[in-house]
Amino acid sequence: MAGPSLHPCKRIKAPPESPTQLQSTARLFGAMDRKAVGPSPTFARAHLLMAFLTIGKRGTIGRHALAEETGLGEGSIRTVLKRLREAGLADSAASGCRLTRRGQEAYSAISTVLSPTTLIEGTRLTMGSSQVAISIRGGAARVRSGIEQRDSAIGVGAAGATTYIVRGSRFTIPGGSDDCERDFPGKAWGALRKKLRPGDGDAIIVCGADGEGTASLGAFSAALSLL
Repeated sequence: MAGPSLHPCKRIKAPPESPTQLQSTARLFGAMDRKAVGPSPTFARAHLLMAFLTIGKRGTIGRHALAEETGLGEGSIRTVLKRLREAGLADSAASGCRLTRRGQEAYSAISTVLSPTTLIEGTRLTMGSSQVAISIRGGAARVRSGIEQRDSAIGVGAAGATTYIVRGSRFTIPGGSDDCERDFPGKAWGALRKKLRPGDGDAIIVCGADGEGTASLGAFSAALSLL
Protein backbone atom coordinates (compact mmCIF):
# COMPACT_ATOMS: atom_id res chain seq x y z
CA MET A 1 0.00 0.00 0.00
CA ALA A 2 1.34 3.44 -0.87
CA GLY A 3 2.38 5.76 1.93
CA PRO A 4 0.52 8.96 2.84
CA SER A 5 0.62 11.96 0.58
CA LEU A 6 3.95 13.73 0.57
CA HIS A 7 2.36 17.14 0.75
CA PRO A 8 -1.07 17.98 2.22
CA CYS A 9 -1.51 20.98 -0.08
CA LYS A 10 -1.51 21.43 -3.81
CA ARG A 11 2.03 21.93 -4.99
CA ILE A 12 2.86 25.56 -5.78
CA LYS A 13 5.14 26.11 -8.72
CA ALA A 14 8.25 28.15 -8.11
CA PRO A 15 8.30 31.38 -10.12
CA PRO A 16 10.54 31.23 -13.18
CA GLU A 17 14.01 32.65 -12.75
CA SER A 18 14.51 36.11 -14.21
CA PRO A 19 17.38 36.82 -16.64
CA THR A 20 19.26 38.60 -13.85
CA GLN A 21 18.85 35.60 -11.54
CA LEU A 22 20.14 33.28 -14.26
CA GLN A 23 23.11 35.55 -14.93
CA SER A 24 23.94 35.78 -11.23
CA THR A 25 23.67 32.01 -10.84
CA ALA A 26 26.00 31.57 -13.82
CA ARG A 27 28.48 33.86 -12.07
CA LEU A 28 28.39 31.60 -9.01
CA PHE A 29 29.12 28.46 -11.01
CA GLY A 30 31.80 30.34 -12.90
CA ALA A 31 33.45 31.21 -9.59
CA MET A 32 33.32 27.54 -8.62
CA ASP A 33 34.90 26.34 -11.84
CA ARG A 34 37.53 29.03 -12.35
CA LYS A 35 41.03 27.61 -12.18
CA ALA A 36 43.23 29.22 -9.57
CA VAL A 37 46.65 30.59 -10.39
CA GLY A 38 49.43 28.79 -8.52
CA PRO A 39 48.96 25.80 -6.18
CA SER A 40 45.62 23.96 -6.31
CA PRO A 41 43.15 25.28 -3.72
CA THR A 42 42.40 23.06 -0.71
CA PHE A 43 38.63 23.39 -1.14
CA ALA A 44 36.08 21.81 -3.42
CA ARG A 45 33.18 23.33 -5.36
CA ALA A 46 30.95 22.16 -2.52
CA HIS A 47 32.90 24.31 -0.05
CA LEU A 48 32.26 27.40 -2.14
CA LEU A 49 28.57 26.55 -2.45
CA MET A 50 28.32 25.93 1.30
CA ALA A 51 30.09 29.20 2.08
CA PHE A 52 27.87 31.11 -0.34
CA LEU A 53 24.64 29.66 1.07
CA THR A 54 25.83 30.23 4.64
CA ILE A 55 26.47 33.92 3.94
CA GLY A 56 23.07 34.20 2.29
CA LYS A 57 21.32 32.56 5.22
CA ARG A 58 23.12 34.61 7.87
CA GLY A 59 22.94 37.94 6.05
CA THR A 60 26.28 38.99 7.52
CA ILE A 61 28.89 36.65 8.99
CA GLY A 62 32.47 37.07 10.12
CA ARG A 63 35.26 35.27 8.32
CA HIS A 64 36.22 33.20 11.37
CA ALA A 65 32.62 32.04 11.93
CA LEU A 66 32.31 31.22 8.23
CA ALA A 67 35.47 29.11 8.42
CA GLU A 68 34.07 27.18 11.39
CA GLU A 69 30.71 26.50 9.73
CA THR A 70 32.25 25.31 6.46
CA GLY A 71 35.19 23.44 7.99
CA LEU A 72 37.69 25.44 5.96
CA GLY A 73 40.92 26.97 7.16
CA GLU A 74 41.43 30.74 7.20
CA GLY A 75 43.57 30.60 4.05
CA SER A 76 40.95 28.71 2.08
CA ILE A 77 38.19 31.01 3.30
CA ARG A 78 40.16 34.00 2.03
CA THR A 79 40.39 32.33 -1.38
CA VAL A 80 36.67 31.47 -1.39
CA LEU A 81 35.74 35.06 -0.50
CA LYS A 82 38.14 36.40 -3.13
CA ARG A 83 36.40 34.31 -5.79
CA LEU A 84 32.97 35.49 -4.66
CA ARG A 85 34.12 39.11 -4.63
CA GLU A 86 35.69 38.85 -8.08
CA ALA A 87 32.43 37.38 -9.38
CA GLY A 88 30.55 40.33 -7.86
CA LEU A 89 28.56 38.04 -5.55
CA ALA A 90 29.88 39.02 -2.10
CA ASP A 91 31.81 41.75 -0.36
CA SER A 92 33.51 42.17 3.01
CA ALA A 93 33.36 44.94 5.58
CA ALA A 94 34.36 45.39 9.20
CA SER A 95 31.01 43.88 10.23
CA GLY A 96 31.65 40.71 8.17
CA CYS A 97 30.90 39.14 4.79
CA ARG A 98 27.61 39.62 2.97
CA LEU A 99 26.10 39.03 -0.44
CA THR A 100 25.82 41.78 -3.03
CA ARG A 101 22.64 42.38 -5.01
CA ARG A 102 23.88 39.90 -7.63
CA GLY A 103 24.71 37.44 -4.88
CA GLN A 104 21.23 37.79 -3.41
CA GLU A 105 19.71 37.13 -6.84
CA ALA A 106 21.75 33.93 -7.19
CA TYR A 107 20.91 32.92 -3.62
CA SER A 108 17.20 33.40 -4.29
CA ALA A 109 17.37 31.35 -7.49
CA ILE A 110 19.27 28.46 -5.90
CA SER A 111 17.06 28.44 -2.80
CA THR A 112 13.99 27.72 -4.94
CA VAL A 113 15.64 24.48 -6.06
CA LEU A 114 17.96 23.39 -3.26
CA SER A 115 16.80 22.92 0.33
CA PRO A 116 19.00 23.51 3.37
CA THR A 117 20.60 20.37 4.75
CA THR A 118 18.77 18.82 7.69
CA LEU A 119 20.01 16.29 10.25
CA ILE A 120 18.18 12.95 10.19
CA GLU A 121 18.69 11.00 13.41
CA GLY A 122 18.55 7.25 13.96
CA THR A 123 18.58 6.32 10.29
CA ARG A 124 20.09 3.55 8.22
CA LEU A 125 19.26 5.21 4.93
CA THR A 126 22.95 5.39 3.98
CA MET A 127 26.40 4.81 5.49
CA GLY A 128 27.85 7.01 8.24
CA SER A 129 27.06 7.68 11.89
CA SER A 130 25.89 11.24 11.24
CA GLN A 131 23.43 11.67 8.37
CA VAL A 132 21.90 14.71 6.72
CA ALA A 133 19.36 15.04 3.93
CA ILE A 134 18.93 17.59 1.19
CA SER A 135 16.27 17.88 -1.53
CA ILE A 136 16.67 19.06 -5.12
CA ARG A 137 13.40 20.28 -6.55
CA GLY A 138 12.71 18.59 -9.88
CA GLY A 139 16.03 16.78 -9.60
CA ALA A 140 14.63 13.32 -10.31
CA ALA A 141 14.84 13.91 -14.06
CA ARG A 142 18.63 14.29 -13.82
CA VAL A 143 19.29 11.23 -11.66
CA ARG A 144 20.77 8.25 -13.50
CA SER A 145 21.87 5.49 -11.12
CA GLY A 146 22.66 7.51 -8.01
CA ILE A 147 26.30 6.43 -8.19
CA GLU A 148 27.32 9.88 -9.40
CA GLN A 149 25.96 11.48 -6.22
CA ARG A 150 27.58 8.85 -4.02
CA ASP A 151 30.98 9.33 -5.65
CA SER A 152 30.71 13.13 -5.38
CA ALA A 153 30.00 12.85 -1.66
CA ILE A 154 32.81 10.39 -1.02
CA GLY A 155 35.17 12.67 -2.93
CA VAL A 156 34.90 15.32 -0.20
CA GLY A 157 35.25 12.91 2.71
CA ALA A 158 31.76 11.51 3.31
CA ALA A 159 31.22 7.82 4.09
CA GLY A 160 28.44 7.43 1.56
CA ALA A 161 25.31 8.90 0.02
CA THR A 162 22.05 7.43 -1.25
CA THR A 163 19.77 9.14 -3.75
CA TYR A 164 16.01 8.71 -3.50
CA ILE A 165 13.51 9.80 -6.14
CA VAL A 166 10.00 10.89 -5.20
CA ARG A 167 7.38 9.30 -7.44
CA GLY A 168 3.84 10.29 -6.59
CA SER A 169 3.58 9.57 -2.89
CA ARG A 170 6.52 7.16 -2.68
CA PHE A 171 10.26 7.30 -2.06
CA THR A 172 12.01 5.15 -4.66
CA ILE A 173 15.58 4.08 -5.40
CA PRO A 174 16.90 4.20 -8.99
CA GLY A 175 17.09 0.61 -10.18
CA GLY A 176 15.83 -0.64 -6.80
CA SER A 177 12.81 -0.36 -4.55
CA ASP A 178 9.74 1.40 -5.92
CA ASP A 179 8.40 1.94 -2.38
CA CYS A 180 11.09 2.35 0.26
CA GLU A 181 8.65 2.83 3.12
CA ARG A 182 7.07 -0.52 2.38
CA ASP A 183 10.36 -2.34 1.88
CA PHE A 184 12.44 -0.60 4.57
CA PRO A 185 10.00 0.64 7.23
CA GLY A 186 11.26 3.13 9.81
CA LYS A 187 10.84 6.58 11.32
CA ALA A 188 13.28 8.25 8.93
CA TRP A 189 10.71 8.53 6.13
CA GLY A 190 8.37 10.56 8.30
CA ALA A 191 11.28 12.82 9.25
CA LEU A 192 12.09 13.38 5.57
CA ARG A 193 8.48 14.29 4.81
CA LYS A 194 8.25 16.68 7.75
CA LYS A 195 11.59 18.42 7.31
CA LEU A 196 11.90 18.54 3.52
CA ARG A 197 8.25 18.46 2.38
CA PRO A 198 9.23 16.83 -0.93
CA GLY A 199 6.98 16.65 -3.94
CA ASP A 200 6.63 14.48 -7.01
CA GLY A 201 9.75 14.62 -9.17
CA ASP A 202 12.11 15.76 -6.42
CA ALA A 203 15.41 14.05 -5.64
CA ILE A 204 16.41 13.46 -2.03
CA ILE A 205 20.04 12.81 -1.12
CA VAL A 206 20.88 11.35 2.28
CA CYS A 207 24.59 11.67 3.03
CA GLY A 208 26.48 10.19 5.96
CA ALA A 209 29.86 10.80 7.56
CA ASP A 210 31.57 10.76 10.96
CA GLY A 211 30.38 14.32 11.65
CA GLU A 212 27.49 16.53 10.59
CA GLY A 213 29.79 19.07 8.92
CA THR A 214 31.37 16.53 6.59
CA ALA A 215 27.98 14.95 5.92
CA SER A 216 26.59 18.37 4.92
CA LEU A 217 29.58 19.03 2.68
CA GLY A 218 29.04 15.66 1.03
CA ALA A 219 25.35 16.41 0.52
CA PHE A 220 26.18 19.72 -1.18
CA SER A 221 28.78 18.01 -3.36
CA ALA A 222 26.27 15.33 -4.38
CA ALA A 223 23.56 17.92 -5.02
CA LEU A 224 25.87 19.85 -7.37
CA SER A 225 25.74 16.91 -9.76
CA LEU A 226 22.00 17.54 -10.16
CA LEU A 227 22.06 21.35 -10.56
